[in-house]
Amino acid sequence: MALTDTEIRKLKAIGKDYQKADAKGLVLVIRAAGGKFWRGELRLNGKKFRYGYGNYPEMTLDNARKIHAVARQLVEFGKHPATLLDHPQAKRMVIDGCGIKELEIQAIAHQKAEAIQAMMTFGEAAGKYKAEWVDKKWKAPDKGWAPVRLHLLPKLADTPLELIDVALLRELIYDLREHKGVVTALSCHGWANRIFGYAVEHDYCTHNPAVLIKAARVGNRTKRTRWLSTPEIRRYLTGLYQADCYRGYKLALHLLLMLTLRKSELCGAAWCEIDFDKGEMLIPAARMKTKKDHLVMLPAQAAEMLQELQRLGGGSPWVLPMPTNPNRAMHSNNLDGAHNAALAAGEIADYNIHDHRHTASTHLREQGHSPEVVETALSHAIPGMAGTYSHAQYKNQRLEMLQSWANFLDTVMTERTVIQATFRKAL
Repeated sequence: MALTDTEIRKLKAIGKDYQKADAKGLVLVIRAAGGKFWRGELRLNGKKFRYGYGNYPEMTLDNARKIHAVARQLVEFGKHPATLLDHPQAKRMVIDGCGIKELEIQAIAHQKAEAIQAMMTFGEAAGKYKAEWVDKKWKAPDKGWAPVRLHLLPKLADTPLELIDVALLRELIYDLREHKGVVTALSCHGWANRIFGYAVEHDYCTHNPAVLIKAARVGNRTKRTRWLSTPEIRRYLTGLYQADCYRGYKLALHLLLMLTLRKSELCGAAWCEIDFDKGEMLIPAARMKTKKDHLVMLPAQAAEMLQELQRLGGGSPWVLPMPTNPNRAMHSNNLDGAHNAALAAGEIADYNIHDHRHTASTHLREQGHSPEVVETALSHAIPGMAGTYSHAQYKNQRLEMLQSWANFLDTVMTERTVIQATFRKAL
């Protein structure tokens, strides 16, 4: 006999589980503690099994009958009710009048959603790649990782690897090319290729869309050829020393131009690397791009400026300490503000700090200095057979050349041929 709501409400606990049948295999189980829940007693492929529908009164009698009816239909089709009724919202859909077809569509969508959720995302793969390779192999991993952090992760971090296809990645790379330039786009393309290659190798995904995007179609890297003419050098240095910023930044930028150094080679320098008596600065291999020790010859002006930096440092072991923490070396990015101020004051466009090396190299060659001496001062490999068999350091020639270059810079600044030692301090 079918149950009624009135009868169900009157059912009481008796100290052990028991059940009351409704119809067609639907039963209400009354727990020993008093709780009540619905379940269906069904048969699939000749075997009996039970399938729960929910607790009473949250699951009403009418709703339990609707769900049980769908469960019986599924059994008739040879399917276990759990295949369609176990996913979220399935029972609510049945209560709202949906049939098996709608449940199947919802189940497929739910399975896809679960599969996507189980997939590794681009951000997770990138994190693993960085931890296993970049952090261990790169000298400055955070700096090298910047294209991923700034451009790839904001767009792709939460996207599963399998859902990133060629079209999606190409659209992102081309958008970067348009708004950030070819160099940034190519860098991001290269990083995407490495990360996807790592993911495929470790079975995190099955494809690498970056391989199908040709770097040549993204664009070609153009070597920078920007250098300062003599009038531009005058405007740059004058604007630099007139800028409202920490004097140590000004001296550092001047030294980079005078000694033809890279930012990291000077910003990480310690006083133990400088011998004022010999007029030399030895940069260890760990801080050199070439991974070889590099000896820098110091002209008189450079020694004077370094001694001033030593006074400004107040006993710090670093040539360029952080202004707020003398126990730490200055980060090379700290120089960007002073450099930009000098560019603005001198009305100079498209010129970065590394271009100081282009400026020095160009002027030194025009002044007649030997290419081998210039390249050695820049810590470049000398091309050809001469570079293969020659291991000359050109110490005397480099000192003479850099002293001449320092004199030239002073002449440009003062617009006179007489160097005034107090000029830099007066500005």
